[in-house]
Amino acid sequence: MGHEIRRKIIKIIGDNKYTSFTYLKKELGVSTGTIYHHLETLSELIEQKDDKKYYLKELGVYAYNSLIENLETIKFPQREFKSPILRKLMVLTSKRFISFNKKDRMYTILISILIIILGTIFNYLNGFSSFLLFFIDINQNNLNLIFQILINLSFVLNFIAFFLLMESISRIFYNKNENGLNFLVSFALILFPMIIYLVLHYIFEYTELITINIFNFIDRILLIIFQVWSLWLLSYSLSVKKGIKIENCLIIALLLNYSGFTIILLSFI
Repeated sequence: MGHEIRRKIIKIIGDNKYTSFTYLKKELGVSTGTIYHHLETLSELIEQKDDKKYYLKELGVYAYNSLIENLETIKFPQREFKSPILRKLMVLTSKRFISFNKKDRMYTILISILIIILGTIFNYLNGFSSFLLFFIDINQNNLNLIFQILINLSFVLNFIAFFLLMESISRIFYNKNENGLNFLVSFALILFPMIIYLVLHYIFEYTELITINIFNFIDRILLIIFQVWSLWLLSYSLSVKKGIKIENCLIIALLLNYSGFTIILLSFI
């Protein structure tokens, strides 16, 4: 009941005695996948009967009455997930722009474009080539013009490949074909922590602090920290947009990062 969309679903059903999925989609203004995700979360409070309409269960009626009585005091989620670690990670999650509604759609698009632009700029300034959530320092002096252009645009190309990989995994292994466009719109938010790392790394490089062992070590630790943050955002986004269980999303994210590290490691052997 801590999530705004779930409170709205309970209130819509309670106010009207029942509701259809079509009506929920119209009133909430969010994607199909997002609604299914929240309906599944509310499975102990609501039920879908043979007429395909959604009704409140006995516990749902109690929740509705409590919601009406305390509508002004319920503002922030008390529990998103059972794990206390995951609940703390929610503090680092841009829930508004990952599970955006119609009002925030344009803001989400603009933020995503800004992230891609900043990523491209600082990727170039650092002389990096992007690969998933990793950055490879490549000497471009011995490369021809075409390869130099591809490397300079690697952040954009990596963003596209990264999204297609996640979309393919969702469709092939979990049969989650819906919500692809909305997933793409907010996908760049997953890379936001890596933008912070690129900026910090550039500062270290520009001030030549990176040549000092302690700052070189800090730089590596920061990369790991921001990678973990990005992996969490990826997991949460997959859960919200594709309706995949958060445990499975975390496994996907960890395997992805491990595979990326392994590929980079083998390429230098």
